[in-house]
Amino acid sequence: VSESNNGYLATNTMSGTRLNASLADLGSSISVVTKQQMEDFGMLDINDIFAYEAGAEGVGTYTSFEINRNGQLNDNVQSDRESSNRLRGIGAANISRSGFATSGRVPIDPIDIDAVEISRGPNSSIFGLGEGSGTVNMVASSANLNRSSSRTQMRADNTGGWRTSMDLNRPIVSGKLALRVSAVYQHDEDYQKPSGYDSRRFNAMLRFQPFKNTTLRGSFQSYRADGARATAVTPRDGVTYWRQLGSPTWDPVTQTATVNGVKTTYTGTNNPPGLANPNRAGPIFYIDQGGSTL
Repeated sequence: VSESNNGYLATNTMSGTRLNASLADLGSSISVVTKQQMEDFGMLDINDIFAYEAGAEGVGTYTSFEINRNGQLNDNVQSDRESSNRLRGIGAANISRSGFATSGRVPIDPIDIDAVEISRGPNSSIFGLGEGSGTVNMVASSANLNRSSSRTQMRADNTGGWRTSMDLNRPIVSGKLALRVSAVYQHDEDYQKPSGYDSRRFNAMLRFQPFKNTTLRGSFQSYRADGARATAVTPRDGVTYWRQLGSPTWDPVTQTATVNGVKTTYTGTNNPPGLANPNRAGPIFYIDQGGSTL
């Protein structure tokens, strides 16, 4: 499919029928973002891609969060940026690679793909992979059997982030066997300090064509990341409500709560307001080493 791409123009896709079909012959809402377009627009993940696609929202235009059963806010963008998106305003996209479903936990990166196919709507679930919102399919890169290439890149941004990458392709037996390896080291930062996220990638792709109409491909991918992402939601006031309840505190040793300066001993599930979660399993506000802590 990727071999038919010409710059930004992609005429074929596998997301519509699981076969190499022409986009003009499909009655589905499918967009193809080529590798060349990703490089020219500086797209590095699914959120960068969705910033330029219709009916798609990434972290730049949509903040995914949930209210848990304790009434606290879960920042989904901070915990999982790759799934914090929406297609058609419904929910996160299903992520696949060369037509096979993935967990979506490994971020999309242009280093080892040739294109990204976005299939919107119920048609995306026709093969048991998609959600009702849509499917994003990565078209994996492959080694070139006839041409050697070497490429290195460096980039930086105004928040302190930077990225280095290397991509090498070597035909071992011309027209028959080739090996391609690539590696990325990326450091992301944000205006909120301290925040920083380091990711490392390594990819190896082997291509073997013993006969004219027979091609065997194998690949290996390694991804590791660690760090702390900045929060995507605005701060919330949890102090005012606590003070309105009488500034309750709890001593788990003596089973004593202090509300409006009055100490009371509680047992079992009879905890004072503000000190128990909704299922009344126990207090969530403690006295620890002479101070109060949540």
